[in-house]
Parts: sequence; structure tokens; C-alpha cells
Amino acid sequence: MKIKNLKEMLTLVEKQFGDRVAFGIKDSEDTFKNISYKEFVREVNALGTYLASIGISGKHVAIVSENRYEWIVAYLAAICGGVVIPIDRDLPGESIAHLLEQGEAEAVFFSDVYEDIIGDANLPLMKHTFCFDTDDYSNALKKGLELLDGGDTSFTDVEVDNERMASMIFTSGTTGFSKGVMLCHRNITNNIYNATAFEKYHEHEVLLSILPYHHVFECTLGLMASITFGATICINDSLKYIPDNMQLFKPTVMFLVPAIVNAMYSKLVAIEEAIERSLTPYEVQEMVFGGNLKAIFSGGAPLNIELIQKFKDYEISLLQGYGLTETSPVVTATMFDRINESNIASVGEVIPGCEVKIAPDGEIWVKGDNVMLGYYKNPEATEEVMEDGWFKTGDLGYLDENGFLFISGRKKNLIIASGGENVYPEEIEQYLYNFPLVEDALIYGGDDPTKEVVTAVINPKQDPEDATDEDDNPIPPRSKEEIIALIDEAIEEINEKLPVYKQIAIVKYRHTPFEKTTSRKVKRNKENTIV
Repeated sequence: MKIKNLKEMLTLVEKQFGDRVAFGIKDSEDTFKNISYKEFVREVNALGTYLASIGISGKHVAIVSENRYEWIVAYLAAICGGVVIPIDRDLPGESIAHLLEQGEAEAVFFSDVYEDIIGDANLPLMKHTFCFDTDDYSNALKKGLELLDGGDTSFTDVEVDNERMASMIFTSGTTGFSKGVMLCHRNITNNIYNATAFEKYHEHEVLLSILPYHHVFECTLGLMASITFGATICINDSLKYIPDNMQLFKPTVMFLVPAIVNAMYSKLVAIEEAIERSLTPYEVQEMVFGGNLKAIFSGGAPLNIELIQKFKDYEISLLQGYGLTETSPVVTATMFDRINESNIASVGEVIPGCEVKIAPDGEIWVKGDNVMLGYYKNPEATEEVMEDGWFKTGDLGYLDENGFLFISGRKKNLIIASGGENVYPEEIEQYLYNFPLVEDALIYGGDDPTKEVVTAVINPKQDPEDATDEDDNPIPPRSKEEIIALIDEAIEEINEKLPVYKQIAIVKYRHTPFEKTTSRKVKRNKENTIV
């Protein structure tokens, strides 16, 4: 289904999938309620009509909340009538307030967790606030339904400009340096069409929706693409309930980041170690994934190659791709039947409607209808990353002879060895993450500003205090010293595989967790190099 904008999407899915289940929402520990596509579209139209009636058409509307059904309704009501600003729910209060101001939001939807933050913020442009957990939201929806039923077409009949800014997504960064990525309907709908055509997304999928909705990966692919295909979206209420929710909703597909995939795999390994044999695909499905899982689409960071192969043995497609907020997000994707030994470490092939080229310095450049309009009110930053329609990603990589893209690392993280060789920290970090006793790792150029030396900072993974063997006998945890000794041995083995200029020369161990971004990536700052 090729669509010009998300408003057209709503009209088409209501006609095509009206009585099909659009959303599954938990209402108790082991039950959930269903919402049809017809009900869902009616609520979006009602909320959009209400916003139009109070003068919010064409205005900037922010959302800050945990994942929930109301978030999705508010998002579509806002983006089809004006500009939506999905804000990172994990940011500190002052950062949320700053982004509301920077994004010039005139209305905001939020859950009660953020009520004090919104109430205390000094926001002169803010005209309307809607708390999902009070009468603010329910009354707005009720009034919108009354207007809709009374014949108000101020929202349903409005023409959407597919080229105007429709979404403003702030990039990760400190409060003063976040940039508002401007995406239009053309960006988003082209990415949905081309990415899903390539990744073989099908109707009748059941998605367990886990990643935060303010992330463009989950919002565009997990939510909007699923709606376009008439899938059933089941909303995960907490990371700790993922195993229970997989058994409850029995998903066929999920969009995840490597950290969650790794956690799932660790659970499988623990089971296999306890029973002293490999699990069959049937056992994996029934014990961990709910029985129906076919595919996991992963983004945000590179996957462990061994993990891809292991999931293949379990008969689950583990597919990684590459993209950025500025590219709406998908640039490359993997087709499961084209994975082989030569390309398993790649992030896939360039999707239709998108072009990739490698600059002379190895930087990946992208062009296509999915590339952003620019950074909001920041022409200097926009000019810095755009050249003749090409977006300069800041990532380094190469295309092989068959068109598969391989990522080497971030341009700004590059370490220059004493002989002038390039060392990509991400490549060496992946070796470390393959070792199960490494919780988190950071590779950088060392503490001597005059000479870069490959240096590893490692946060070891501690054994659980209550571990038991298959007979439920307690297993005493290893000491920190024993764990560090095992990691040191692993590093020696890693160094044997690497050329001298890439070998880890200095190892430092942390005894506290790394400072991380809200997307759970280790920050590359000086504080994280101090132990």
C-alpha cells in the first residue's frame, strides 16, 4: 500500500481492516482487551477534530509519556493536523522543559509521571496541556467525538502538505546541543513503503511493541508500518514483563535493539547450560518467545554475528539494518534468504528509493526521499551535514561488490595508531561483547593526548548470588578477581586475532556502571574513562 501521507493511511486502513484487531492492551496480568482499526481511527479523528476546534491546527504538539495506546492516538492526531514532537521520556525534567521550549510546543500530551515537570516549566508559548491519566485527555476525546458526530470535518477534510515539517525529533545530546530533526510526511511514508517492501513485512503480523515510541525506529517501523499493513500491535508495559507478555500476546515479529536481543539469548544459554544440551526450535519458541515468533528486526547498534547464526539455528530470522533519525530512519535492511558467510556481518542492502555512496575519507553519505528537511532553526548545523542533497552520516564504512553495506565505526571516534593506521573502537568493542562476562565496554585512544593507544575500559558482569545448577543446588558466585582474570585471558585471545596496531594495550576495570544515553548506549565521554 503506497501512501502519500499518514492521514491517507488512516482512511485506507479503516476501509481495508476496519474490524481487524489493531491493538492488544493488557488490562490484567494475564488478559488483554482488543481495539479494532475502526475504533482506533475514530479516536484519532475525534482527537484531531478537538485540537482543530481549539486552534491547534498547524501548531507544534509535544508528547512525553511511556509507551501506551493514547500516545499513538495523540501522535497521529498531531502529525496529521500540525507538527508532532515526540520527546524522550527518560530525560531529566529540565531537559524535557528545554525541548518543549526549543520545539515551540503550544500543546503537550503527557502521563501523570511528568505532571510536575510540565506544571513547573516556564513555557510562555504553551497554551494547552493534556494529561493522559486525568479528565484532560478523556474530556478532549469526548468533545472531539461529539464534534465528529455533529458533522465537524475540520480535521478529516483537511489537506495535508506532504512536504512540510510534520515531525520534529530531537537527537541525543546534552540539553544545549540537541538538534530538532525535521521530517515531512513524504520522508516517513516513503521509508515505510520501501523498507517494508524490502524486509517482507506481511499482513496479519502480531507485533509486541517494546522500544520507546519517541525513537524513530519503533515509531516509523514498529508502529506506522504495522498500522499500514493491518497488523495487531500489542503494547509491552515494562521491560521486566517482556517474557510474560511474549507468552500472553504470542507475537510473530518484534523490533528490538541488540541489548534486548542479547538478554533474550542469555536466557536461552542459561537454559541450555542447565539441561546440558541445545534447545530445539520448538522448545525455544514455547519456553521463551510465545510459540509464533518468526522475525526480529534489530537496529541501533551492530549485532554479534554468532547471535545471528544462533537464531538462524532456532529458525528465527534475526535481521539487522542501518539508519538514522535524519533518514526517517531506514537506509539498509537485510533479506534473510540472502545472508551468507560473506555478508552476515553487514547491515544489509540499500533499500529502494535510497542511494548510498562512500566519500573518499570512508564516510557514508545518503540521498533519497527519506532524508530529512534539515535541523529546526539551525541552518549552520544543516549545512554542515548536507552537500548537494547528500546527507553525511558521520559513520564510516564500505560497500562490497554485491552492494552490502559494512559499518566500520563513527568518524569522530576514530583512533589513529602510531603508524597512521585507522582503528575503529566499535570493531574491538564487538569482540569484547562476545565474551559473556563483559557487561559493558568502551574503547578509546588512551589518556595521553600526544599518543593514542588502544585502551579498554570494562565493566565486568558479576555472577548472580542465587544461581543454581540443574538440580537446584546453589552455585557460589565467582569473585571479582576470578572474573577479571577470565576477561584478561579473553583479551589475550582477542589480541592474537588482531594486527598489532589494533591490539588492546591497556585495560582498565570499572566498579560502577557506565554513564549511558537514554537509549542505553555507553557515552563516549571522559567520565566513562575514569575508574
